[in-house]
Amino acid sequence: MEKFITTPDGLSLWTESFGRPEHPPILLVMGAMNQGIFWPDGFCEALAAAGFYVVRYDHRDTGQSSTVDFQSAPYDLDTLTDDAVAVIHGHRLVRPTVVGLSMGGYIAQLMAVRHPGIASRLVLISSTADHRPYMAATMGQSHSAFTLPKPERIYLDYLSSAAMHPPRTHEETLQSMVDGWAMTYGGSRPFPRAEVTHAIGLAMQRSSSLSAGFHHALAVAASPHRLELVLRIATPTLVIHGRHDPLLPLPHGNYLAHHIPLAQLEVLDMGHAFMWSWDAEVLSLVQGFISQNPTQPPRNVRE
Repeated sequence: MEKFITTPDGLSLWTESFGRPEHPPILLVMGAMNQGIFWPDGFCEALAAAGFYVVRYDHRDTGQSSTVDFQSAPYDLDTLTDDAVAVIHGHRLVRPTVVGLSMGGYIAQLMAVRHPGIASRLVLISSTADHRPYMAATMGQSHSAFTLPKPERIYLDYLSSAAMHPPRTHEETLQSMVDGWAMTYGGSRPFPRAEVTHAIGLAMQRSSSLSAGFHHALAVAASPHRLELVLRIATPTLVIHGRHDPLLPLPHGNYLAHHIPLAQLEVLDMGHAFMWSWDAEVLSLVQGFISQNPTQPPRNVRE
């Protein structure tokens, strides 16, 4: 069921729910520049069939959510965290499991520290406590001062080529975006080209301004790292990371797992993105983690 939620600063966020509202809730938080629909329908439906109430949403500046004039109204990761909290309150979710992919994991980390107890568990997929190596490398700046590694050269070469040869037509834009997604996959399974192409085509239809999503990069760049902040996370946390992640190599996941007090690490033979390729494994890990950490009431009691 679709529903629009109003943020503290008056924007509208598109959300969609799966399952029964009285079931234990899960909030899915997507990565930068990507819409909520990149949590595959089948993934959401499988969680709902397993007895969960699942909510996904479009960040501001993506999909059917409001776009922002970033120059006059800049925002950062704290603002995006406020948006996620607004979705929790808007759906009256009681201590949901918060599952964040990439930048969605940054938001989950901040939420756990700024709003202790709002989430019963965290699942951080392909995420990091320090986005600075990625941001510096993708902007052509030195990364030598950082402990965690920068993205792999193959991904940086793709970004450089895309910048020098920007797409000019709808078809070129679609192909460039598919090529970008292909760079994020890795490991032993083939790139799910058909599924990704379909999802990107749908995303292009749903969005009034694809370029607005690039504001997320500015929001991340304007935000501090979380290397010390994650030490304060008191929420049971599952870290899922790809052995072949070209954006945030495995040491990023290792850092989270070793520094979040109640964290455990699962490494899959994948890249940065899991969707349509490693869904079954991620579903199994999430469900198993929730069953091992029964810290919330069995029902999503709505007040």
